[in-house]
Amino acid sequence: MVETLDREYLKDHLTGKGKHDTGKVIDVLPFLTKRTKAIRDFNKVLGEYVRKVCELNLDEQALKDREFYLSEEENELSELIASNVEFEADDDMYDFVRFLDQYLFNQDEINPVHPFLFNYIKVDKKNKNEFSKYAQFMSETLVQNNSEIQSIFKNKSADDILTELILSKMEALKETSREKLDRKYQPLLNPFIESYQEDLVYLSKFKDYFLTSFPVLTHYYVFMYACQLIFKFDQFTEADFEKVQPLYFALEWESISKRRKAADELEGFKYIKESASNLFPHIHTISHLSHSFINNNQEEKYSFVPYSTLYNKISNQGSEFEAAFLLDLKEWIREYSKWAGVNIDDYSTTIPEAFKTLFKCLKEGMSTGVCIKYGKNIEDLGANQFLKSRGSLGQTFNMKHDFLLLLTAVSVKDKRIPLNDLFREFEKRGISFDRYSKKEIISLFDNLNILDKKSDSGDAQYVKPIL
Repeated sequence: MVETLDREYLKDHLTGKGKHDTGKVIDVLPFLTKRTKAIRDFNKVLGEYVRKVCELNLDEQALKDREFYLSEEENELSELIASNVEFEADDDMYDFVRFLDQYLFNQDEINPVHPFLFNYIKVDKKNKNEFSKYAQFMSETLVQNNSEIQSIFKNKSADDILTELILSKMEALKETSREKLDRKYQPLLNPFIESYQEDLVYLSKFKDYFLTSFPVLTHYYVFMYACQLIFKFDQFTEADFEKVQPLYFALEWESISKRRKAADELEGFKYIKESASNLFPHIHTISHLSHSFINNNQEEKYSFVPYSTLYNKISNQGSEFEAAFLLDLKEWIREYSKWAGVNIDDYSTTIPEAFKTLFKCLKEGMSTGVCIKYGKNIEDLGANQFLKSRGSLGQTFNMKHDFLLLLTAVSVKDKRIPLNDLFREFEKRGISFDRYSKKEIISLFDNLNILDKKSDSGDAQYVKPIL
């Protein structure tokens, strides 16, 4: 008997759970079905993220067990550092702690004056579960044990004596036990991930700029990665995960009309927003399909296999196998419809058609409210930074002035490049501009003196390095 789709497991699992579940399949996004909006304060994820990258934990007990205690007004980290420094008089210790409070902290939040200090950003206890999910997702998807990125945040070398002293006396981190490192997320967009890693490593050569640009760059890549998945899943078997789909942004300071690309229903945020409610049923549909021959040899978690990848694997098995898989899939559509109490006509005669039918069945069998809440995580993730409400046009992808320059810096790097190549680099990172925005950008670059103009044509204009 040909093994295609594991209908027995799927049926037993759904019946046993009594609800929709991804089963043995690894996850691809950290979104929650209960929308909290906490991720709008994205920077609060960074400490946990960096610790995941470095395989470190913040030792809360070490902070509490310091050798002396001044008052509740002083920060415990400042006191930990001071407790490891020798002073001639108690007044010197008090003064040093108060200086550290001003130098290292903005109210209760640490001011990372060195990349290593990102390890000391705490997670809010009330959002620990959600932020830890994002941190693990970001580490496993965007970094994937990249040693260069890990060294950025583990290296304690400093350019000045004060920072060197502070870093040498900070001892509240401990190694994560490797036995506890259970992979929970699977990366899907390799070219996009490679761009993030390349950009981050390049920025790390410029320490001061890195400290301010690392948070927003990481925020962007997480946001756009999720947007890409929404777009790709809706393409079913036509999706190419080796290519990034550019989406149209508008510059924050320009006014736009409904005829502009950024306001378009197919190429701007409007499409992502309207398709976001499909994300939850797509993930579950693909998870069902991944309980198949393609994961038979997996002992633990199953790989998440997108429609296009799975269909190619099925096709490579030959026509007899393809026919057997289609029969099994149509039978599973019938069994699932019965379990969920949905009535979707199945007229599929090909596997791509059957994929779409199964998706319709799952979407119909799920809570509409849950699908909407899950999808709206994308709005929370982009809020205040990469999305802008434009009245009757609704929300559009938004490009702020500072982020445009950051994007230009990592695209151009150390050598000037043709202007047209710069826009192609933007597209590799998921961003397109229409001709009106491009004209605005050229004017801005001209004013900032980072444009070499041989003529007015794009091929004859060069963008100079910024950093």
